[in-house]
Amino acid sequence: QILRSAGIETAVVWRGVPSAVDCHRFVWEAPDGSEVVAEYLPGGYGNAAYLFDVPGPPPLDVFEERFRPWFGADDILGMVGTDHMPLVRDFSERLHSTGAQTGTLADYLRGASPDGLLRWQGEMRSAARANLLPGVVSARIDLKSACARAERWLERYAEPLQTLYSDEWPEPFLAQAWSRMFQNAAHDSICGCSSDEVSAQVLVRYAEAEQIGRELTERALARIAAEAPRHSFAVVNPSPRERTELVELEVVAPEDWEVVALELPDGSTLATQEVQRQEPLLWETTLAGAKVPVVIARRLHGRKLFGRYVNGYRIEDGRAVLEVGDEPDPDWLDVEQLVREVTFATAEGEWNLRVAARPKRTVVAAVPVPALGWTSVRPVQVPGTVPGTAPFETGLDVTDLTRIVRGKDIGDSYNYAPPERDVLVEEPIQQHLETLEDGPLRRIAVLHRRYVWDDKAVDTETRFELRTGEPFVRIRIDFDNSCDDQRIRVHVRLREPADRSFAEGQFAVVERGLEVEGGYGEVAVPTYPASSFVAAGGIALLLAHVTEYEVVGDELALTLLRSTGFISRNENPWRDDPAGPQLPIPAAQLRGPRSFSFAWYPSTEAIHEQAERYRHPFLTSPGASTAKELRSHGGPILEGDPSVVLTALHSDRARVVNESAEPRTVRFAGEELELRPWEIRTIQL
Repeated sequence: QILRSAGIETAVVWRGVPSAVDCHRFVWEAPDGSEVVAEYLPGGYGNAAYLFDVPGPPPLDVFEERFRPWFGADDILGMVGTDHMPLVRDFSERLHSTGAQTGTLADYLRGASPDGLLRWQGEMRSAARANLLPGVVSARIDLKSACARAERWLERYAEPLQTLYSDEWPEPFLAQAWSRMFQNAAHDSICGCSSDEVSAQVLVRYAEAEQIGRELTERALARIAAEAPRHSFAVVNPSPRERTELVELEVVAPEDWEVVALELPDGSTLATQEVQRQEPLLWETTLAGAKVPVVIARRLHGRKLFGRYVNGYRIEDGRAVLEVGDEPDPDWLDVEQLVREVTFATAEGEWNLRVAARPKRTVVAAVPVPALGWTSVRPVQVPGTVPGTAPFETGLDVTDLTRIVRGKDIGDSYNYAPPERDVLVEEPIQQHLETLEDGPLRRIAVLHRRYVWDDKAVDTETRFELRTGEPFVRIRIDFDNSCDDQRIRVHVRLREPADRSFAEGQFAVVERGLEVEGGYGEVAVPTYPASSFVAAGGIALLLAHVTEYEVVGDELALTLLRSTGFISRNENPWRDDPAGPQLPIPAAQLRGPRSFSFAWYPSTEAIHEQAERYRHPFLTSPGASTAKELRSHGGPILEGDPSVVLTALHSDRARVVNESAEPRTVRFAGEELELRPWEIRTIQL
């Protein structure tokens, strides 16, 4: 579909082509019905690379005998060249006497017709005639995570918010960011099957793109915050549908306030859950009054003291208190005059000098925000308990929700390969559950497990977070990896038997069975990639980045880490042919702190909606307006079935995708759109 929308009618393919394709040309059809004529390369993209290794005319008779069955009466396509091979000297002269023609792929495919050709619909993941190399999905998982972060900050935050809330489109910055993303798109780069030096540069480019995305997002947030009153917060929704989500805020609240609520623009209030209180006293000392100005001057940097803004002072009985805050309030302050006044007030006697911030509390609240818009909220005092703060019950025992399974991997970046007598470590030697929060709006528990891997004690922390209004559980696994050559997976039990899976990715939801086609000398492994979610057996797992998964019996397994030491092993027990150079890549063992996040959703209904909530949290920013009135503002709305998703909002256009097998009619920004099943639609705004 993407090729046809760009005016491309032909494609050249090799890996993944199934055994059902028995000729060199076929029609490849997308789920939406779009199709291209595909040219299959039997023998790969270098099938004629070595014909010129011997002097004189190349032995085309042997070449023709091998490939004629694929081409029938058609001209045989010979690909002269392969990875890292220089051009053949005297190529045209040596080929002249053979009667063969030279040309480009475009020359060969000119006039290719779909008439009478075999048809194949959907993805191609067969290892029937070439190595599929599926292990690249889980190799260097740090690259996949970095890629997803950069993409999200650019596509779902920076570009939409700059489109809606900026006067000038930041083209130079976005061009720079996307150039970094495109530079990482080479398959050996994003797949993580390159040298450590290359992977290090890939991470740098992703970091640069992410930094640009974050900065452009912050600039848009600053413009929004300029419309929200001081001492309030702007809460921003990046989704094209109205959402109510939990946000965490640090609010200034006097210590005598029993309970804090959040006021909305319509005057109603939201219940909050207090998480913690900050100690207002940052620093104190007792000294002679004559030394007070000296001590202040040595610690004062412009208007900042201990990293915060000096906003005032007060003189109490034998005590001088400098009041500081995260924001300048008031905007302008004569610091020199303030120091002179403090010096005069403390000139005699002994004084207790303090630096204190306004009393702050960290609270969480479920805030409703318009589509692609923002609302402002302000902390207010309420007596007693705020309505709506009754504890929520789940009946969920998180200790049985996940299993961590670790085994050895003597494969490489291309293919997982366990040793012949692999011993899986599935049971911890110690385990205990710690409750961090148990409030009415958010509950957090950490399951501490200790395992023995390679005779080393490894402590893992599995964090479970439940939020009011969310039908899923947020899960994060943290540990310090000290081991090499391994595969670590998290297993989640299915609710019912499964004979297939459904994985979001490639602008579609791909249905897959439990077996894959092998045959070329590579062990067929039924591991697959998923982008934002994978569903099977009555559950869905919501993902933060492209992740490898497998349906294993009555469980769904996600690969959270695969440690490898070589780009390719010449003797990989699960692959006959080398896939690349046997070059050591010790950094791909990924030692050190590791973190993997996903969410467990015990349903397969409205998964797109839940994945949107999980992957795209609200943003917050302190208000900066001198106005007093709370405000809110809405952006363009996507109305209709939640399986139609917004994947880009850029300057004067947007992209929506119908990720379902049914036609859908939706409205976006007031325009009605009739979408074919699985259609990708770019619309002008």
